Amino acid sequence: LERENEGEVGAVHAPYYPKEKEEGWWVVVGDTTTNQLCSIKRVTLARKATVKLEWTAPEAAGAHSLTLFLMCDAYAGCDQEYEIKLNVT
Repeated sequence: LERENEGEVGAVHAPYYPKEKEEGWWVVVGDTTTNQLCSIKRVTLARKATVKLEWTAPEAAGAHSLTLFLMCDAYAGCDQEYEIKLNVT
């Protein structure tokens, strides 16, 4: 993960949150056809972060399609999703 802007990274604007809130990201891998969650991890992103996710490969051999979701827990509209194709042998 890498932040595009070069500005300061600090606390988010959350006036009703009981304490200072830092921006966090959830990195999620799932199978949208079966609604199965494969892996999830929360990361804090200052400028750049490397994330290692582990999950069990699908039991059936062949081509599979999973979805990588990047979800921000502080700002609406920042979420992203990417398709991951893998071949299980």
